[in-house]
Amino acid sequence: MPLRPIRALTLLVVAALLAGACSSSAMLEDHLVVEVFGPYREQDAVHFVESLEPFERTTGIDILYVGTGSFSHDLQNRVATADYPDIAVFPQPALIRDYAHQGLLVPLDDVSPGQQMTSIDDMLSGVVGGERYAVWFRAVVKSLVWYSPPIFEARGYAVPNTWNELITLTARMRDDGTAPWCLTMESFAATGWVGTDWIEDIVLREQGPEVYDAWVAGTIPFTDDRVIHAFDTFGTIVHEPGWVFGGTHRVLNDPWQDAQSPMFDTEPGCLFNRQASFQQANLPSGVVVGNDTDVFILPSMDGGEPPILASGDLAAMFTDRPEVRALMDYLATPEAGRAWAETGGFTSPHPDFDPNWYTEAFDRRMGEILKEADVVRFDGSDLMIPSVGTGTFWAGMVSYVRNGDAHAAAAEIQAGYPEVTHFPVVPSSDG
Repeated sequence: MPLRPIRALTLLVVAALLAGACSSSAMLEDHLVVEVFGPYREQDAVHFVESLEPFERTTGIDILYVGTGSFSHDLQNRVATADYPDIAVFPQPALIRDYAHQGLLVPLDDVSPGQQMTSIDDMLSGVVGGERYAVWFRAVVKSLVWYSPPIFEARGYAVPNTWNELITLTARMRDDGTAPWCLTMESFAATGWVGTDWIEDIVLREQGPEVYDAWVAGTIPFTDDRVIHAFDTFGTIVHEPGWVFGGTHRVLNDPWQDAQSPMFDTEPGCLFNRQASFQQANLPSGVVVGNDTDVFILPSMDGGEPPILASGDLAAMFTDRPEVRALMDYLATPEAGRAWAETGGFTSPHPDFDPNWYTEAFDRRMGEILKEADVVRFDGSDLMIPSVGTGTFWAGMVSYVRNGDAHAAAAEIQAGYPEVTHFPVVPSSDG
């Protein structure tokens, strides 16, 4: 059945979003359509589609966007049946490396990658075997703790500057009668990733960027005492009675997007939520960032400048047609994120992104955090080989939250590494 571009959205667990353009009747006669497969759903999907409308108006090329809440799992199923999208927007760069090694992605030899986020070597994850396979579209700041300024003011709490101050305040909140932490992890086939963010932030703070890099690269195993210590540090929060709203059952069974909701009940259920900048899109209706809620950076262990854990979305091509390359070229530019930034809820990976395009002070602040931080590292699980990063690491975090055995969880995660994790040759895209 032929595809028909429409100005409507179908929002399901897997959402198909079609947006049509009518600027070039000659091109529309050929009905050029590019399918983009990505992780954006609900309002994020709406904003992503809107960000592509300038491209559609200029070129007459129609964009079919298909979004899913289980990106890596669903893309793997599509690849297994040779049902390739034209472009995929990857939240996990390691998957790009994996598919490039399989010869399934098209090198971007004549597509400008745009300017990358500065001082982050890991941002070159779109380069495999010396060739670029991906371009950056969106960046995310992960090392954030959401809280309620009105509650802090009413109860005499101060934003902590060190990890010890954070733990001291956590204990005080519990003693005052409120569970300190809002924490949930359920995320369909991706359940567990919320816990991996905690471990990554803690390893980066306890051990520093060099150890973090070696651990992400696989040269330091999960069973190393330094990584085990990070699990134990996380355990002091997630397993301490009364420190997490709803206890282990809620952590494992409630959707991650809903973690913060009890903070805004008439009688707040919890007061902290460690979650990325994209949590802005999941706040209850009427909650205003900067007023009802705000963020601070997860403190360092030594009281110094805290490191920043970041993530982001990269676009890569499975098919090679002129209209697909045209869209990739557009996605590589700062202008591709302008429409989303003007709507709110978007941070650009481009250091030359015009800050005047941000309509939300929060988004502008996230861009400044990334540009000004002394130490920034990419989300570790997103860079690890998929069998671990989007496999045993996720599953191991569920095991750890359930039973509290750091050594058993580390062994379970480490078992995801195959004997060979490096591939000396990247096949050409034509196999």
